[in-house]
Amino acid sequence: MSSLKTLIPPKPIKLYSCVICPWAARTWIALTQANVEFECIEIDLKNKPEWFLKEVNPGGKVPTLKYGDDIIIESAITTEFVADLFPEAKLIPDDPFLRAQSRLMADRFMEYLFPVYRELCLACNVDAGANVFGAIDKFLPYLKDAKPFFGGSDHLTLAEILIAPFLSRLYMVLESGLVSGETLETLTSDPKYEYFNTWAQNIFATPGLKGTFDKTANLNWMKERLASLGKL
Repeated sequence: MSSLKTLIPPKPIKLYSCVICPWAARTWIALTQANVEFECIEIDLKNKPEWFLKEVNPGGKVPTLKYGDDIIIESAITTEFVADLFPEAKLIPDDPFLRAQSRLMADRFMEYLFPVYRELCLACNVDAGANVFGAIDKFLPYLKDAKPFFGGSDHLTLAEILIAPFLSRLYMVLESGLVSGETLETLTSDPKYEYFNTWAQNIFATPGLKGTFDKTANLNWMKERLASLGKL
């Protein structure tokens, strides 16, 4: 939230991340949206530094969050840690029921739409774009209270933060020309998907996304992957 003052953590925070990794982007978005003071350290996942493997995370995965001397791993856990550490940022509801619904919304996105993301962005199956509509149809009932964000919030919440890295890359591919333009045209013009598309565009306009998503780097990675698979 850009209107928030900079939040100083009780202990120094270092985020080990990678600009092309959507899992790492979750925690980066949370820290940026909450306007937290932290250090972001880019890790080359193709050539992981020896110091990172020895001193930080032997598993070599990002995100890895260092809070003081403590290490926290796994994207959903590190992201929720940020939300809990900075309650003034209101990234997560106080009410236990709403917290549960927030997690359910993110879970259902991953159940229904992550497979489409995986086909398009990881398997590079550029013919899978049309599959997005059936996935959105299943997800829409869990989106009904997002006005403009979960629970009527006027800023990103944990639900959107867990979803946003995959949603932004999904739109990136649809907008890139690598997939049939009819998919994007239907998504952005069919009244049936207006609510979903408006919600997505609201997410993309937030400080958390604007400050973290490098579309050029991610699209270049996608094109390199397509080329390596002989699909470009």
